[in-house]
Amino acid sequence: MTLARSHAKAGPAAGGRSYSLAFGHQRSALLLIVVLASYVVLKPFYVLPSGLPQLGDLLVVGAIPFALLLPQPRLSDDAHRFQLYLALFCGYAALVSVAWTFILMDPSMAVSATYYAFNLCLVIVCLRVGALYPRETLRTIAYAISVSAVFQAASIALTYNAAEFRQIASFNNPNQLGYWSLLSICIFWSIAGKMKIKWYVQAPTIICLVYTTAVALSKSGMISVALLCVLQYVKKPRLLLAGLILLVPVYFALENSDLLERVKYRLENIGQQSDDTLETRGYDRIIHYPQYLVLGAAEGGLYRYGEIFDNYHEMHSTLGTILFSYGVVGLIFFGAAIWCLYRISSDGRFLYLLPPFLHGIAHQGLRFSFLWLLFAVLVVLSGMDEGRPSSQNNKHGLTRS
Repeated sequence: MTLARSHAKAGPAAGGRSYSLAFGHQRSALLLIVVLASYVVLKPFYVLPSGLPQLGDLLVVGAIPFALLLPQPRLSDDAHRFQLYLALFCGYAALVSVAWTFILMDPSMAVSATYYAFNLCLVIVCLRVGALYPRETLRTIAYAISVSAVFQAASIALTYNAAEFRQIASFNNPNQLGYWSLLSICIFWSIAGKMKIKWYVQAPTIICLVYTTAVALSKSGMISVALLCVLQYVKKPRLLLAGLILLVPVYFALENSDLLERVKYRLENIGQQSDDTLETRGYDRIIHYPQYLVLGAAEGGLYRYGEIFDNYHEMHSTLGTILFSYGVVGLIFFGAAIWCLYRISSDGRFLYLLPPFLHGIAHQGLRFSFLWLLFAVLVVLSGMDEGRPSSQNNKHGLTRS
């Protein structure tokens, strides 16, 4: 029966108050689910310059008060530790950034702290509503990714600019498009494995996201997506065989296409271009400036480093940035959070984190909020495995059988 009918049998005082609270929770949860869906769809649209809040970001910030209205969900000990360590990392990153702001008298040093504060808010919103209403939340996110993928692929196909070697869609640069595509596949497939999304939804979604990865021509993005596909299908030999058979006509159809030639050119030139070295990716800072490895140098302030390249480019590495910018302390907090995520991940779901971290060898992907959304989705999925959210769903759910 519905939640309203079940509460109608309760006493007029206590029952009415209980119904009022439950109805308030439902409205807050419904609003948060709509916000998450809108955020996923709007995320690729970079209306403002990179680094500034975009339309979807503002929705998440506005949703925080409604997330706090929801009942505190019951999570496993490791899930609680995951949130704690992630919050400690964000807090320490803010402390280091603010400290360097005053040391250098440079306000721009504090900007990075706002990225991690926002990403932590996104995790909180997703976990609050996801732990109480896991199926509704995850299914909504999955279908929002599907809609976004089809829209982005269609927009690229319709506005394809052959004069531009790499396409950017609605992003500000092709690396953003490639990383978004990779993370979207990771999030979508992790949910589809549990929620049993129909094949006629999965197929066009994955095809569109592989296409957006290809036109972005991000070398690490294409390699990471290829790894993800292998990891996804290695457990399902029949699907792997079907995929390989499908690749044959696709390859011959694209054999002489401009896109395939560009993809082959990018992959064949890995390691031969000027930005493919450890020095140009910024790894040499770890060796040249070891004094920052304990407490961290924060992000920004590139004028502190002597190399000409470093004066214009941040370190292109996720874990390298954590170590250099936030030191061993920050790396321990972040590593502890990922370890907790590993402990609660079952059914091989932790594998969905490997491609993003592989991509992170050559790019600083920690600030991109979809990575944090992937964290939250894996935690919600783990709660469904353990059965805790289902009891909460019966108590506070949108419907009750």
